Amino acid sequence: MNETEREKRKRKLARKRREQVKRQRMILGCVMLAVIFGGILIFVGKACTNDAKEAGAKIEKKEKGKKQKGKKQKPKKKEESLHMVAVGDNFYHDTVLAEGQSESGQWDFNFLYEHIKKEIQAADLAIVNQEVPLISNPDEATGYPLFGTPLEGGEALANAGFDVVAMATNHSYDKGSTGIQESVSFWKERHPEMTLLGIHDSPESQEKERVKIIEKNGFKIAMLNYTTLINIGAQVPEEESYCVDVYDEEQVKIDVAKAKEEADLVMVYLHTGTEYENEPDQATQERIDFLAEQGVDIALCSHPHVLRPFGMKARPDGEQMLVYYSLGNFVSGQTGMTQLLEGMADITIKRDEKTGKVVISDYSMKPLVMHYESGHTGYAVYPFEDYTEEMAKRHGIHEDSDEEFTMESMQEYFNNYINEMETGR
Repeated sequence: MNETEREKRKRKLARKRREQVKRQRMILGCVMLAVIFGGILIFVGKACTNDAKEAGAKIEKKEKGKKQKGKKQKPKKKEESLHMVAVGDNFYHDTVLAEGQSESGQWDFNFLYEHIKKEIQAADLAIVNQEVPLISNPDEATGYPLFGTPLEGGEALANAGFDVVAMATNHSYDKGSTGIQESVSFWKERHPEMTLLGIHDSPESQEKERVKIIEKNGFKIAMLNYTTLINIGAQVPEEESYCVDVYDEEQVKIDVAKAKEEADLVMVYLHTGTEYENEPDQATQERIDFLAEQGVDIALCSHPHVLRPFGMKARPDGEQMLVYYSLGNFVSGQTGMTQLLEGMADITIKRDEKTGKVVISDYSMKPLVMHYESGHTGYAVYPFEDYTEEMAKRHGIHEDSDEEFTMESMQEYFNNYINEMETGR
């Protein structure tokens, strides 16, 4: 093999090796490209998968939200409560009647409640003891001893914001059956929104309406009203005994048992007590004991015309009964200091969220003043907190009595009788 052939062979082998290296590089490059492309595909695939998952999650969350929105949600529990106020004896003596009659003979008694109606209207339930019958004949309007108040007196009570009127008193029959019929008709026809207690126009209505159930703020409150006495000069005939709910233990026991079956709370407005005595008399105490034995929750007493203590009394069943032994007068033409200083029962009941039991959560007695000025004019009821020394100096009591009537003497009286009695009394 000469030199030329040898060189040709070398060049051929070198060219072959270069081609092999080139092919290897191309293969390696293709492999690397495949790896890179594969990685990209994997990354993109994962990203798409994640996006799909997120989109799916959003859609699922949205659909779930729609379902929850469409589904009736349980309302959050709210603390249920009911605020009540109650006042004492509302009756117009001759001087009050004169103040309410214009020269033309028209009647208007709204002025009596102008300064107290804010408190009355703010309550969920407001109760008043209408001591005497309402009559339509203005010629029959009279004061002591056989009372008859014009229908306009009832209008003034409704305008003031009262919701419940108790009328079983010793004066219920002062105007005979006419007074009963006209009083019942007035409330039922002119003010059907008012709950009437204690008097009836027929045996059927007495049987049906002796126990009244008031539904308010989710509560059912049973209200009953009895008088323990009827004036000798205005006795109810036996054939018309249905006219007035008179206290009788056997009947009271039946009524309260029925009330407890139908209501969350039982309240009795009881006309009882010895007049003008600040301490509870024995007969009243025995009646209160009886009501406690029946399971009454609240007892409001009227008739003494003066203030008496109030507070919780232990019941035989282990529970307690709230008792107001007297709220005194509300509107009257009486002239003694003890009859002019009065009280408003202020009571709040609530429902226990866990047990559902209705309880008395708060109670007090707010002092009031029956004001009038010289010549027995300017009659009006005021909250004591709004009363002033200047008003006390102008009070007409100074013409009728030698009693001290100042802010200090009034405060001392309220301190003595607007107080809680001993627990368990």
